[in-house]
Amino acid sequence: MSNRSPLTRIEGVLDYIHDNLDKTLSLEDLADQSCWSRWQLQRVFQSQTGLSVAQYIRELKLSLAAERVLAGQERMLDIAYELGFNSEVSFSRAFKQFFSSSPREYRQRGLRVGLRTPLAKLSKLASDYVVDNAFLQTRIEYKPSFIFYGVSSPFKGLLSDKPDFSTIVPETWHQLHKIIDAINLPEVNLLGVIDTRNEFDEVTQLNYWAGVTCISAQNEVDVDIRLTRLDIPAQEYAVVSYDGAVSGFGHVVEWLICHWLPESEYVGIEGFELENYGTSSKNELLVEGETQSRVKMEYWLPVKKKR
Repeated sequence: MSNRSPLTRIEGVLDYIHDNLDKTLSLEDLADQSCWSRWQLQRVFQSQTGLSVAQYIRELKLSLAAERVLAGQERMLDIAYELGFNSEVSFSRAFKQFFSSSPREYRQRGLRVGLRTPLAKLSKLASDYVVDNAFLQTRIEYKPSFIFYGVSSPFKGLLSDKPDFSTIVPETWHQLHKIIDAINLPEVNLLGVIDTRNEFDEVTQLNYWAGVTCISAQNEVDVDIRLTRLDIPAQEYAVVSYDGAVSGFGHVVEWLICHWLPESEYVGIEGFELENYGTSSKNELLVEGETQSRVKMEYWLPVKKKR
């Protein structure tokens, strides 16, 4: 009897999917790669990845198609057939439903938006953290330039002899919350920004920003006085979602940079790393004394496609 774990078996199914994206993949085929029936496979796959089998395959196929569409060297009909779509019409319909634009509009725009990359197992990380799923998926997003208002503090990162990130970040958010309360801002999008452009003499020292976007015209004057404006340039990002203990967030960032990035088709660049906490009146998950709380957010790492 095989003693392979469910995670190992799911990895085998994932490998089979990744190696055969140019084929029509049925549940029967995938079930044959595992020990489960079609229904059992769907149940285990969903519990371990947070995605349905059909959804995962469809998103990967469309992401691969989007890269070929952007390359601009193939007919849409050829891309459709080679990725297992019955017709150009069905391909265009599925493409528009997923990317909110037709293949031709996507090509004309020339930007990588909403691309999904293969799931990767989290076993390479330290074990003292909790996340909802055993696998993570990174997506590639182009984000236009935007205006950010916040407060900043220099901090010493992990490469420093005396890193102080764990104390500087909560203090910076405390400072921001006091200003937000004084201005009486409505709900805004809360964003943490790490400036990695190395403006300090010490290479291990960076700048951390806690701030907001989506400022209404009514509050703009007060915000300009109390907070510092930062213009974030347009950029491509590798984005990973995180839902778990605050103490585990650093492990996911480490996985993205140390494991996912070297094996991907992208390279990291200096710029602004983003921590997107979504729309909220207060980010209580980064307040000092609550480091064991759960956090739900997205981490955006600036990257560019390998040549």
